Amino acid sequence: MTEGDQADAAAREAQDTTAHDALIRDAWMAGSPDALERAYARWSPLVHGLARRAVGPVEADDVTQQVFLSAWRARGTYDPRHGPLGAWLVGITRRAVADSLRQRHRSAEVPSTLEEDGPEEAWLDVDRDDLLAVYEELERIGDPPRQILLLAYVHDKTQKEIAELLQMPLGTVKTHTTRTLARLRTLMGGAR
Repeated sequence: MTEGDQADAAAREAQDTTAHDALIRDAWMAGSPDALERAYARWSPLVHGLARRAVGPVEADDVTQQVFLSAWRARGTYDPRHGPLGAWLVGITRRAVADSLRQRHRSAEVPSTLEEDGPEEAWLDVDRDDLLAVYEELERIGDPPRQILLLAYVHDKTQKEIAELLQMPLGTVKTHTTRTLARLRTLMGGAR
C-alpha cells in the first residue's frame, strides 16, 4: 500500500467515525430508544477510562453508569453547536468525578487503592480537571489526531508503531502529533 493509499484509508476511517458519531448524535437528540445503548457502546470506554484514572477502579463503574444516566435524563440540554456528543459526555464525566470525590471526602473514607500496581498510579497525582479538559478537547478534535495522541500517550506506542497501526505515513503521524500537542498546550495555558 502506498503512502497515498494509506492516507486515503485513514481519511475514510476518520470520515466513517465522524458519520457514525453524527448518526448517534441525531438518534440521541431525537430520543430514539436505542440511542443510549449506541452512545454507551461508542463512548463508555472513554468515560470509564477517565473515571478509573480519577477515582480508581472500585468507583469507576458507578461513575460511568451515573454519567450515562445523567446524560440521558438531560439529553434535551445537549446542543451540538457547542461541541460533539462525546465532548459533552466528557464534561458530564468531569462533574460526576468531582461529585464522587466530594462524596468520598464527606464520608471520610480512605481513597480506594488500585487493584494492581502499574502506570495508572501516576494518574492519581494529576490534576483531574486538567486531565478531563484534555480528554474533552481530544473529543472535539476528532480522529485521526485523537487516535494518534491516545495511542502515543495512553497506550505508549511510538510514532512508527502508530503509523503502522493506522496505516498512515510516518510524517502524517508526526504532523498530527505536533499540531495537536500545540493545541492542547494552548488550552492548558502553556507556551505556543
